[in-house]
Amino acid sequence: MGDELQELRELMLQLRAENEKLRQEWATVDQVEIEAGPSYTSATSANVPSSATVGDSTTERFVFVPRDRKCPKFNGRTGIGINEWVEEAQACMRVRHLSVADCAFFLFDHLEGEAREEIRYRSAGERENPEKIISGLRELYGCSRSYIALQQVFFSRRQHEGETLLEFSLALMGLLEKVKQCSPSKLLNADRILRDQFVECVYESSLRRELKQFIRHYPLSTLLEGTLSGARGRSHSVPLVQGLQYGVKGGVHRPEGEASSHSELSELREMFKTQQKQLDQLTQSIARLCDSGPRTSQMRGGPIICRRCHKPGYVARECDDVRVAFRQGDVSEHEWAASSG
Repeated sequence: MGDELQELRELMLQLRAENEKLRQEWATVDQVEIEAGPSYTSATSANVPSSATVGDSTTERFVFVPRDRKCPKFNGRTGIGINEWVEEAQACMRVRHLSVADCAFFLFDHLEGEAREEIRYRSAGERENPEKIISGLRELYGCSRSYIALQQVFFSRRQHEGETLLEFSLALMGLLEKVKQCSPSKLLNADRILRDQFVECVYESSLRRELKQFIRHYPLSTLLEGTLSGARGRSHSVPLVQGLQYGVKGGVHRPEGEASSHSELSELREMFKTQQKQLDQLTQSIARLCDSGPRTSQMRGGPIICRRCHKPGYVARECDDVRVAFRQGDVSEHEWAASSG
């Protein structure tokens, strides 16, 4: 709260100084009008009102406008990360046009906790150099993974099921940015690496094939411009019905491979329709079998008859009586086997 009041006081003093400067300039304009004579005054009176008229018609007001960026504080463990804080601090220092010594003091003043104590006990040469302060903080609170580990994470990243293309591309951009920060040398062809990783790791195979065809025809395209940028705006990784239509504007010549891609999609649709018909037939067959099940069990719901003695109530393996010869006139062999189970 005290810092905000101090900033408001400084801003009020600055506005007062500017107001006084404007008044002096206005008085100078009035003096020029008096020296130029009545002709100059009459010519400019319609456009420039006199100071007395302005003072009578308007009242003086102070308007507080926060023109300076407010830089957050960095403590090293919680809150804003080191990279975001460095960007904010550098932007605030550019706005204020600070000198090297003032930049170092500004950075130290916006540290707190463990990070502030770390810089406090550094040598005077490091404390007074803003670049060394930033590099020291990045060594302590930057990414803990090595350059090789970050590369492995980037190249093993795949689009997950249900993840949108925009979310997947943003995740790849974040991983590549970490790789670039930890790289010992400048990373060449970063845009092409990002584009190839996006195309190779799209979840939908048909979309992946279409993107590869597009890259073969336009090898200099990147992920953030042209057709690939339009592909990122799609909701999910689902192939379109008519070839390469994502992000393509009217008047742009389509690749020659679009016809073959369209025919392949047509064949896939026909296969899906055939499979759907087969599934419908299987469903109907299963339904008929389920309907005929109770009737069959009802037909077999009679008494159990022994095949040895022809007595009801038990089966042949539980019978101790003498075997009775089978008589052809009583019942057929098929019906006898069905009734005895």
